Amino acid sequence: MFPIAHAWMIERCVPEPTLAHYLGCVWPDMLYGSPLTHQQTHREGAALAGYAASLSPGDEADEFRQFVQGALSHGVEPHGFDWYSDEEYGGLPASNRGYAFQRGRRLADRAAAACGVAPDQGWWKAHNLIEMAFERRLFAKRPERGERIGSACADAALVERICVRLAAHFGQLASLIAAPVTYFPQVVELRPTTVEALARTYAMQTRLRHPGAEPDEATIAHLIAEAEAIVATDADEFLRASSSQVYAMLASACSA
Repeated sequence: MFPIAHAWMIERCVPEPTLAHYLGCVWPDMLYGSPLTHQQTHREGAALAGYAASLSPGDEADEFRQFVQGALSHGVEPHGFDWYSDEEYGGLPASNRGYAFQRGRRLADRAAAACGVAPDQGWWKAHNLIEMAFERRLFAKRPERGERIGSACADAALVERICVRLAAHFGQLASLIAAPVTYFPQVVELRPTTVEALARTYAMQTRLRHPGAEPDEATIAHLIAEAEAIVATDADEFLRASSSQVYAMLASACSA
């Protein structure tokens, strides 16, 4: 999912989320220029939770554990929000993938063409369009969500404390892990008020991920609007079902 949806999720799972929670809930996607891989940030949550649980009691350890709660709410293993969006949803076979892939299949060919990428990349791009279809509605309900993410990324002291812990866990330099954190607000849309704004940002992300691609922003905007119509009938059920499961997962994974 995209950042506003992840902020919504941590708010559903934690009564009074801190900036560390907000930072954690989007951190797995901070991969532009990162020394970490998608595998490490999305599928190794149990190891990260174990590391957080091993820290000696104290304010900074508590803050890091809040960050880890946010990260787990986002990821794939254990089953966070991205599991239900990307991997499996609704009792369908794994080959159908998660909710965003299921709903995006019909957009795959047009998504590839609009983004200027190879046809075999179309289903992935289409699933992103479905994910973006949640951003405007969740932002409109609580615009502070984008501000909280931005504030978390801009809190230099918080970022340093968190990245020192992450560096110790992953065996990387803290500065290399911190760089994409501070860069993140420049490559996501934290005020998604229009489909055009989302399309501009997604076109930028596409150019970063696919050098040489020439995405068509106007067509992407039309596809995002179409994606909003596609999810209109069952978006609330997806949010309800996935948040219930993520809440239960966090209660188990972070109980130590």
